[in-house]
Amino acid sequence: MKQQGLIVAVLCAIALAGCSQSQPTVSAEPVAAAAPLPTSAVEPVQPAPQAQTKACMIAGEFQLMGQRIRSRDCVQTTAAGEPDLQRICGSLSQTSAQMGGKAGDLTYLDACPSPSQGSCKGLFGGSFDGYYYERAADDLANLPASCAQGGGSWVAN
Repeated sequence: MKQQGLIVAVLCAIALAGCSQSQPTVSAEPVAAAAPLPTSAVEPVQPAPQAQTKACMIAGEFQLMGQRIRSRDCVQTTAAGEPDLQRICGSLSQTSAQMGGKAGDLTYLDACPSPSQGSCKGLFGGSFDGYYYERAADDLANLPASCAQGGGSWVAN
């Protein structure tokens, strides 16, 4: 079980590293329209969050060492702007897809719901807090170490 916790921590560190990379500048010049995608390849997209949005909920499942891990996690900004929130939430929702599963479902909220099973305060350089829901007891036990790796402080609820 310790090896599984280490793997989860490493995967979280990889996801966090992807979140901290700077994004390329977007040109204001018009771009030629691309050919439309077949309707079977189009997936529904959540509309961009409104100006008051301060959090996102990411729900999904992934396989790790033969075990299915279900998660419903929320990230809430404490000081970052909306573009940073969107970038981090989008990257985190893709973590399970990077592991061979389906991308997590992403929902933007005004705030993370309460109560949670636990939280990680000060993630991503102190600008975000993470809240965890629907975690199995053994998975929840590994979260404090992952929180510390992300630069945060664990708070058990």
